Amino acid sequence: MKRQLSAILYADVAGYSRLTAQDEEKTHQQLNAGLNLLTEKTAAHDGSKVHEAGDAILAEFSSATDAVDAAFEFQKAMATRDHDPGEGELIEFRIGVNVGEVIRDRDDIYGDGVNIAARIQEVAPPGSLCVSGAVLEQLSAGSSYNFDDLGYRNFKNIERPIHVYELRLSDLFDNYPMKDIDSRVQGQPLFDDGMEKSLVAKRQCACGSVSLEITQQSLGAGFCHCRICRQCTGAPVFAWAAFPVEAVKFTRDKPRYYRLSLIAEKGFCEKFGSFVIWQGLKPEPANYYAIPCAILDNPEDYAPTWHGGIESQIPWLQIHDDLPRTRCAESPLLRKAWVSMGADDPEEWVSLEYEKAKQLDEDLKLD
Repeated sequence: MKRQLSAILYADVAGYSRLTAQDEEKTHQQLNAGLNLLTEKTAAHDGSKVHEAGDAILAEFSSATDAVDAAFEFQKAMATRDHDPGEGELIEFRIGVNVGEVIRDRDDIYGDGVNIAARIQEVAPPGSLCVSGAVLEQLSAGSSYNFDDLGYRNFKNIERPIHVYELRLSDLFDNYPMKDIDSRVQGQPLFDDGMEKSLVAKRQCACGSVSLEITQQSLGAGFCHCRICRQCTGAPVFAWAAFPVEAVKFTRDKPRYYRLSLIAEKGFCEKFGSFVIWQGLKPEPANYYAIPCAILDNPEDYAPTWHGGIESQIPWLQIHDDLPRTRCAESPLLRKAWVSMGADDPEEWVSLEYEKAKQLDEDLKLD
């Protein structure tokens, strides 16, 4: 059987079964339009469609640059579609690109090169694309794409870890990433206000010394992967639910607050050290509290609706869901807060110990 080195593109619709259950006919119409568009972009970059399987498509290219160009143009075209909100949710494709040897047989291609492209597709955010390290090495020197390093990933039935990179969303959206993020997170910038949650009564920390009552519905819930939240929780990811400040009342001991960064503070149980509450402080105190889902009486009722801070996600933490994913730099709330502290560049958004944060805060007030 003939073997050759190829660039392989594998695309699949995120949450296709769920979307089909919501509206089978419209979802199928969107699928056909998306598959036709990707076929056109593939041909325009000297690639060939190998086959379609349900909501997935496999394509082959002679170069990594052509494969990434086709994937990029396709995702950008999909993101800028005209859409009537009354027509239901738009489908989004995940795309994985890999370079490797393939076996050509029965008008199809097989081998690890294909399998790796399919696995990489699974970790790509809906509407974006991920590539292997082999692809990044093959991209032309003049390539203008920016990729974020997601580290080495272990995939099922793949013997060795694969180095994975994700295309920055700003490359897809002309350096205005929130145009897309706003639509995905329903224009918040942080919370999904469409959630309907039952009223809740009491919450408490691990030892029970910090108890609180909540009298209004949740504003939303999410995951945060940022380094600051990881450090204060001691967990690889922080799951939170947000509530209006006026709805939260402490009935026993109050938390002890610490400034772990320049823009926010976190409250801990003074006796046991449990993390119980977060509030943004800059440029003015936020009108909501973020409370760890894990301390709530019924955490199952507060399912996160998105992932934040994914630029800091730990590579071995593999979460294969269909939720929107954003970086801290793509949040207008966080950007406004950090700019108010003189940190315009997201590279400067670093965690700081309490005393250093306090001192820098005082220095800025004196300037």
